[in-house]
Order: sequence, then C-alpha cells, then structure tokens
Amino acid sequence: MLIDVHGHIGQNTPDTEPASRVSTYAGVCNLDYVLVSNRDGAYTKDGAANLDETAANVACLEACRAYTRLAPLYWVRAGRLDSNANAMAGALATEPFAGALFSPADVGFDAADPELDAYLEVLARGGRPALFCIRDDDRAVPTKVHQLGQRHRRVPLILCPCGGPSLRAAVVDVVGAAQRKQDATLYLDTSHAGPAEVAATIDAVGVDRVLYGSDACHHGDAHIPRQIALLDELRQTLGPESFAQVAGGNAARVFRLRTGTVR
Repeated sequence: MLIDVHGHIGQNTPDTEPASRVSTYAGVCNLDYVLVSNRDGAYTKDGAANLDETAANVACLEACRAYTRLAPLYWVRAGRLDSNANAMAGALATEPFAGALFSPADVGFDAADPELDAYLEVLARGGRPALFCIRDDDRAVPTKVHQLGQRHRRVPLILCPCGGPSLRAAVVDVVGAAQRKQDATLYLDTSHAGPAEVAATIDAVGVDRVLYGSDACHHGDAHIPRQIALLDELRQTLGPESFAQVAGGNAARVFRLRTGTVR
C-alpha cells in the first residue's frame, strides 16, 4: 500500500486545494489513500472560511465519498464554542474517520493545553491516532505535542511539519527524545523532506516511526512531479523493506487502513 498521511482539502479557504485536485494527485502517484482534513474549519488564517466543526467535517466526509482515494480526518476546533469531545466521539463511532487532525496555529489553541485531554481520551478509547500540524508558532511547536503525548501515551501522535522544512530538525529531535525515554508514542511524516533527509530521519528515530506525508498539495502545480520524483528516489535510497514501511505499511498499521476500507 501507498499512503500519504498529510493532505488538506477545502473549498473556501485561500491556498487550500479542492478535493478533486488532491484526488488527482493520489491517482497519478498511484496512492491507495491520502488522509485529508478540511481546512475550511480554520479560524485564525486570513480569509479562512471558518466553518463550524460539524459543517467542516460533514463536508470532508462528503468529499471522501466522492473521491475514494481520500480518507477523512476529523478537524478539531478546540476552544471554539462549536467544538466538544463528545461530538467528536459520536462522529468517530459512526463515520469512517481514520483519526483526528489538530492544527493549533490555524484554530488558535495551544498544543499542550489541558483542554485537549478530553479529545485525546476519546481517541484512546477508539484506538485512533492524532496528527498535529507543526508550525513556526509557539502554540504549535513539537515540544508541546510531546508534553501532550506524555499525558496520553496510548494515543499515537504524528507530527507533521507544515509550510516548509525549517522545523524538521526540531521535530526529529522531539520524536527521538520520546523514543529514548519511552514517554510518548510519537511519529513524524516526511513533509518537505528530501530522500537524504528521510534516510537521516530513519537513522535518528527508527523506520517504524516515519510515515510518508506530503502536505498535499502545498506545492500547487509542482506537487505531483515533486512527489513522483521523491517516491522514486525513496525506493532507491531506502531499499524495498524500509520503503514499504515508510510509504504505507506504518500508516496502515497506525490508522488501521487496508485496501478498500478506512475502518
């Protein structure tokens, strides 16, 4: 299986691709799934649609039903009046969400805030992971996700550098520290990393902690050719066993994905 764990869709938020374009990327690159969240639920981003949590996630489900290579992630608007952990619990129990996406900088909450504990407890009960968009913003730094992970060691937390490569070293350091201390279940994706950086990341944290993710479709028209080239180079650089784990095997295990279903 080939799985991209880090994609976003939206209809009304600037710099976010519609589901059809992300699906085209998945098809051209022969990906079984791209995991997507609906950035129309963003709050702080200039020009964001600011859909309430229910509307944003219903729209994501509808898009994923229309484009079957897309798998939905539940967009969490922690701290907003329209968000609560009980609603997320109901959605995860009745709909095919593969996990939840937390983007502190886009919504305006802190990744280490105790308010998130209720959401993480829901994920623990349902055996679902959480993805965190890591940005150059004090609310969204990797050390704060680590603090949250220390309180919820049963929940896999995938750290996804968003918007560029500058935060990758900090993310690798935090995931490596969690591995050494065995105090949180942290993973990271490959967004904005080249083949040599992916190989170095595997050396630092272990092949079982690295998941292919592209921040689809961050690079616009260049995204598809960039990812085709990256996947080809990773096949050569990592070797067949490590490539299979990073490009899909780890994600299939963490998100409980298999061909033809997201349950």
